[in-house]
Amino acid sequence: IEALEEIANATLVLDPDWLEDITLNTVEPSPVGEASQDGRIALELGRIQAGDEHRLYLHFQVNPTALGRRSQDVDLYDGERLLLSLDRDAIVWP
Repeated sequence: IEALEEIANATLVLDPDWLEDITLNTVEPSPVGEASQDGRIALELGRIQAGDEHRLYLHFQVNPTALGRRSQDVDLYDGERLLLSLDRDAIVWP
């Protein structure tokens, strides 16, 4: 995340398919908080100052039953305000 203006309470919200038959081993740096929002994974990142960049690394392990297309949409919020929404899919091959 490259903040063009301050994001007081940055939260990334991931579609449920991010973890459907996929194991999340590590998140670095650790989020300030984690929650579930209607089955979606919310990672609270806290404040990101204007001009700063926040890189979040997610380390996954694909389970053998995870074949097929997965929705990996992600939304970025500042508190309750939606800043960005990315619509993407991932395909898991054997």
